[in-house]
Amino acid sequence: MSASNLDPSTTDIQFVGATSFVVVGFFTPNYYQLANAFSKNLIEHGITHHLYARTKSVGQWGHQTLQKPSVLKSARLGYPNAILILMDVDCQVRGDISAVTNSAGDIAVPMGRKPMKNGTALRPGTRVLLVKPTAQADAFLALWDEMCRLDIKPVENDEIRLQMAMEASAGQFAIATLPSRFTGMEIRKSRPEDVIVHDSARDESRVLGSTRKDIKHRFRAIRKTLYKLLTGRDYKSQNSV
Repeated sequence: MSASNLDPSTTDIQFVGATSFVVVGFFTPNYYQLANAFSKNLIEHGITHHLYARTKSVGQWGHQTLQKPSVLKSARLGYPNAILILMDVDCQVRGDISAVTNSAGDIAVPMGRKPMKNGTALRPGTRVLLVKPTAQADAFLALWDEMCRLDIKPVENDEIRLQMAMEASAGQFAIATLPSRFTGMEIRKSRPEDVIVHDSARDESRVLGSTRKDIKHRFRAIRKTLYKLLTGRDYKSQNSV
């Protein structure tokens, strides 16, 4: 079969740009259009990248995300001397991202706040993840990949398995926190200074997903307003009573 006859949704997308770092990602056939659009976005900024074509795993969205550490392990073999920046293919780059490579640590991850009943909790993410070309980074990727291959129910996603790897390796690896402007902030919540943003796709259509989010945000805003009108207190205060 000639190269021209290859199914593009099963073929890696690669581009050699002006950057010494390499943006890495992966896509299953149903995400090819997103990956192709993401590649064009990276090309506009002259960013070297390699988006790996992967077969779709059996299961739901969470099962697909478990492929991330194995994709990074492949990229480490292909680009042994380069800093790697893993990004979801539904991310967008809006400017120069070279400063992200100054992050400390063998691995650098986003750290987001998750609302809890009595406050907030910090939670590491993988929407954007930086990997330095070090033996320690390789060791951490091996551990993370091992966690992602465990048969655990519920599966959750790769971020839960990342937390497991961090807990199991405390003190062994240098893991840093990415500056917030490089973490893939949801585009609806992004600030002008955010240069890597994210427009969540998942397996549902992008339009439907966006509509659901809009409805959810509007419902919450109406709920808070009504609660304050009826009680004279902020909605959050109900959890502290």
